[in-house]
Amino acid sequence: MKLKQQALTAQQNVISFAKEHHAFLLAFVIVAVLSIGSAIAGTDSTFATVSTNLDGWMTGSLGKVFSLGALAVGLGIGVIKQSILSVATGVSIALASSIGPGVLTNMFSATL
Repeated sequence: MKLKQQALTAQQNVISFAKEHHAFLLAFVIVAVLSIGSAIAGTDSTFATVSTNLDGWMTGSLGKVFSLGALAVGLGIGVIKQSILSVATGVSIALASSIGPGVLTNMFSATL
């Protein structure tokens, strides 16, 4: 019970701090948002080789095998359970594994 009371007190302290320092917090958020513009995704090349290999595997034959395997497992479970939900899960995993690497690559290489 004492821990619950301490958590409630801490929550009230945070709320009162936010109310008292509303202008400061707003200015901090504005500065943080404006400074995000200088950050460009994908400029670090530390793991470029690993990233290139994984991208090649997932968009190549390994990704196709993984997608077909997920679809087959989903279809199999769907037949056993007589439910379409397992098939939908298999299809969504297959789509995510086939389309996902391209989306992530474009997302991390995007510039503002």
